[in-house]
Amino acid sequence: MNTRVYLNEWFINAGIIGFLRILKHNEQDFVIIKDNYIEFDTNNIKDFNKYYFKYFFDKYNIAQKMENRIEKSFDKIELLQNKEQKDALKQEKKSIKEILKKQLDKIKKIDENTYKEMLEEYSRIDKVSTSEELKQIKDNLIYNFKKENINKKITLNLFKNILSTNYFGQQSFLNVVKNSLSYEEQENIMYKDYISNIIETETLQEIASGKYTIEELKEKLEQKQLDENIPKNMKKVYDSINKNFVKKNKTINEISNYINNKVFKLCAMCGNEHCTTSDYTEGNFIPLAVSSENMTNFFWEQNINIQICDICKLILFCIPAGVTDIIKTAKENGKYIEKDILSFVNYDTSVQNLLKTNNSFGIESKKERTQYNPYADLILDIVNQNTKVSDWQLKSIFVVEFETEYLAFSRMEYFNIKSYVAKFFTKYPEMLKNIKDYKYRIQVVDYLLKDKDIDKLVNQRLRDAISNKNNTIDSYLATKVKVTLQVLKKGEGLMNDEVKNANKQIGLMYAIGQEIKETLRSQNNENKLDGYIYKMLNCIKTNNRNEFTDVAIRILWSMGKDVPQILVKNNENVEWQELGHSFIAGLSSNKINNKGDKDNG
Repeated sequence: MNTRVYLNEWFINAGIIGFLRILKHNEQDFVIIKDNYIEFDTNNIKDFNKYYFKYFFDKYNIAQKMENRIEKSFDKIELLQNKEQKDALKQEKKSIKEILKKQLDKIKKIDENTYKEMLEEYSRIDKVSTSEELKQIKDNLIYNFKKENINKKITLNLFKNILSTNYFGQQSFLNVVKNSLSYEEQENIMYKDYISNIIETETLQEIASGKYTIEELKEKLEQKQLDENIPKNMKKVYDSINKNFVKKNKTINEISNYINNKVFKLCAMCGNEHCTTSDYTEGNFIPLAVSSENMTNFFWEQNINIQICDICKLILFCIPAGVTDIIKTAKENGKYIEKDILSFVNYDTSVQNLLKTNNSFGIESKKERTQYNPYADLILDIVNQNTKVSDWQLKSIFVVEFETEYLAFSRMEYFNIKSYVAKFFTKYPEMLKNIKDYKYRIQVVDYLLKDKDIDKLVNQRLRDAISNKNNTIDSYLATKVKVTLQVLKKGEGLMNDEVKNANKQIGLMYAIGQEIKETLRSQNNENKLDGYIYKMLNCIKTNNRNEFTDVAIRILWSMGKDVPQILVKNNENVEWQELGHSFIAGLSSNKINNKGDKDNG
């Protein structure tokens, strides 16, 4: 049976991308990729449960990851031993032992003998003194991690936990009660729950189309009842056809009417009318669902029976292979923390381009975060794919980020990459690269993508930098980003000249602030203005321009400086808050920027 899955909402598209990635990883090429849909014969997915398991097993392969980690750590231990760096050596041994201990605790529940062998090697790490001993311990540990019964079990449990926690809860083989089953037994459970009904739908369509005589149908139904891979709900349908129609000598037309009107239902997700369905629940994809039976008041007329076909159910189950893991930086309780976020990029394009874009996004997200930003590279990649990419295509770029923990929380954020933001990434990428603190740079990117007020971010950053006596240049550079975005957002006139002029204005205020700070430093009086600086920051935060201007003028006059016209006049492309933040950044800077940043547009 040939079936088509069309591009749709982002979660269907993410599932399509995941479906294609899983097949590619297993070297399967039976899918026909068209502009806005994929097409395949459902008979070709009979082994998809095996493809699915192999994809995630290879992605999270514990033996491979532990081999790489052990090799790296033991090489470092050998190097430190040769250099006699005792403190660093002690710390590295402690680090690798902590990692090993977590895995040993899991192995103990699987194979007691292997656990004892590995525990013995683990105990020797602190006492090892020669390269030969070190190699022996390393080889023995790696050998035991690679044992099939060990690696299969701990890797399976790992990716099951990830799929359960972030995507599907305790569905199918992900249920913890299935943990005692073998790898192959759990593969078979997936077949029953996600693939069998798709295969059997073809049989039902054949019956409904009159392909079989009553005698042929009777034999077919008997075979189906003996097939252990067919789930109970489908066997119930076959049993009903047999008892209520075949045994009662009903006609094929009557059986066909029963299948088309009672068995087949409309899928609310894809609109297919000739398919078997089940109720859509949080188990189909946690971030987009609630526990329906406990939340009936959330549904129109309290109807919680929203139907989803088996094809859509399988496609949603492929979402984990379609999204990208990225690291986001957030500031909580005054400290930067890094969080794992799941993300997908959707936009109005073909299946092939959507696949290529998300593949590139996945590659960029793995690059060194101190040097690269995946979203900036994402825009460049889309533009490079098609140099004639239209403005509406850039506007249609839609990014979703989500983080979920089953039975705890589900947070999801959507944002469109606006055309002026896309222009910023493509024309002024160096502005972001110049921000030295990569964690702060990631925050700035997050703010500009989600159209948040960068001024608030800058204001808090200045406060932190001043209280911790850190350099404020990154705050000034973030202000340049904000000003540039404001000019691009207008989309009028000679943009490059407007950007240069706007940045020249805030550069002037930054330079004046630097000169004042340097003068005070030479007089050993650099903390003289601290009270004024905090007062100006409060004025910006409370949008009190008059008081800010009064304080700024008082500082300028006290240092024998003229008052720049841009400080007291309204400026077309620069808001007074940006001028203020630039001035404060200069007043709080650690040294003069000899590169002439005031002239750098």
